[in-house]
This record gives sequence, C-alpha cells and structure tokens, in this order.
Amino acid sequence: MKTKHRMAFTLVELLVVIAIIGVLVGLLLPAVQAAREAARRMQCSNNLKQLALAAHNYESTFQTFPDPAADSLYGYSAQAKLLPYIEQANLGDLIDYSRPLLTGAANAPDLNTGMEPLVGQALSVFVCPSDPGSVYYDDDSDVRWAGLNYMVNAGPGVGLSYCSRSDTDGMFWRGSNVRFADITDGTSNTILLAETLLGMRGDDTTSLVDHRTQIKRVSGGGPCAATAESLVVRSATRYEGRRAGQWIRNITYHTFINGFFPPNADVPDVSHHGEAVSGSRSQHPSGVNLALADGSVRLVAETIDLDTWRLLHNRHDGQVLSNFPN
Repeated sequence: MKTKHRMAFTLVELLVVIAIIGVLVGLLLPAVQAAREAARRMQCSNNLKQLALAAHNYESTFQTFPDPAADSLYGYSAQAKLLPYIEQANLGDLIDYSRPLLTGAANAPDLNTGMEPLVGQALSVFVCPSDPGSVYYDDDSDVRWAGLNYMVNAGPGVGLSYCSRSDTDGMFWRGSNVRFADITDGTSNTILLAETLLGMRGDDTTSLVDHRTQIKRVSGGGPCAATAESLVVRSATRYEGRRAGQWIRNITYHTFINGFFPPNADVPDVSHHGEAVSGSRSQHPSGVNLALADGSVRLVAETIDLDTWRLLHNRHDGQVLSNFPN
C-alpha cells in the first residue's frame, strides 16, 4: 500500500511568507504615500494657478487687482471679489459689497442678516487637499465660517509693513488698488498669492500646542504702532486656532500673508489688534506653493534665504532677482 502525503505549508514557511509580505508592504507604502502627496500637491498648484488667472482677469476688467475693503476689519477680502472669475458667479452675486459684512461693536460684531449660508460655504478652489485641518471655523456667536489655504501677498512684513491699513509694499492691503504698472520689480519676481495652513480650531490655549496652526495673540499699545520685530518677541496672552478661518473677510490672519517669517517657520504667527505677522505654511515636504504675479506657480523650498524671500514679497524695492530661487 502506498501512503499519500498532503502538500501543505509548515508553520515556519507561513511565517516566512508573512514576513516577506510585510517587507513588501513596508517598501511600497512610502511610495504610495509619496504618489498621493504628489497628486495633492499638483491639485494645490492648480488651485493657485486658477486664482492667479482669476486675479489677472479681474485686473483686466477693472484695471486693478481686487482690493480688500478699506473701511474696517469687517469688510470683504480680495479672494471674495474673485468669485465671478473662478466659476462662482452665482455665489458672488449674493454679496452686496456696498453693505458691510459685519456690524456692531468691534469686540462683538454681528453678522449681517442673510449672510450666514454664504460665509459658511466651503469652496474647493480655496482648499489645498494636502492640509488635513478643518476648513470650518465656529466663532463665539456660533456662526460657522469657511476658511481657505490661499492668501494674498501683504508685503515683506518687516517694520510696520505687516499692517494692512496702509501700503505694505506688497500686492494687497485694505484699499490697495495695485495695478500691473505698480509692480516695478517685475511680475516674475513678485508673489501674488501663497498657501498657508488652516488653523487648529477648538478652544484657545494658554500654552502653545502647534506652532503651525495656532496664532500667538499679544497685547500692549495701539494697532500698527509696534514693529513686527518687537511683536514676535512679546509674551503671548493666549494661542488661537482661528487662522485662515474666513475666506470672505479682510482681516489679516484670515486672508493675508507676508514675508517676515520664512516658509514653514518653526514659530507661530503673531496677531495684534487684528493685524498679523502671518507666514506661508504647508504640509508638502520641504516647501510651499506660491503664485507669482505673472501667473506662474512655483514650489519654493523652506530653506530659501530669508532676505530673498522678503524681496519676493515687495513689488517695488528696486532689487530685481536675476534667477528665481528654489
């Protein structure tokens, strides 16, 4: 009689196969994640490109780039004025720019009637898919706002040039009305928009939790009286997660960035009386996306020379860069 033997894996062989599969997964997972991030970064770049072209079309129509409302901190942002040029004309038609966005006391403003559905409308063209943060921000009045990742260039940020109440040397301040002719350093050497990160949201904290997504609130003195250099070394009264929380509003830490901090700085942005020393940040490896005034989009390394970075935020400093830095 012949004995029949069944072919089967031994325990040792099974463990070897599992180990091999584990090694392969470990090798492939970073590549898959890198491919996904590359796709997200490409979408982020495409959003910036669309916004830059929208700003060009706006300038062609009105002979000026969209100007954030000049009257108060409670007016409309430059981004809001781009709505008709990013296929959001129906949404833009709901905004009456002659009517203030908010009314009432500065420390407790009220949203104008009928605006709540509009301010809470999240737009995909305003959001970078690499950012895992919440696009929504709920204020103290339980109004839900929608934020954005793409902010307009408010200047180099040094000295008092972070203050949006007057000419910042950048492309935008409240009531700016900058034209192509005003970019004397050249459109290929001047930042138009750049990306940043959504805030951490949630309650304020007394100690810093995440320097990338919180704002350091400081006090003392009047608005736009202290230099950026003095503000950033002041002690915090609290840390807030509201940054980049309202795409429609012209308050600085919601819709403006400047060049005081390098990309992906290791310290938080600083806010004082509604003005902010606010930098460009991203979740991309080693850099941030930005759109230049000529409409091109670039990924700039976070190791860029800080003086060069600030020059890119100044539209008319007279120091033209011969080669765009990486």
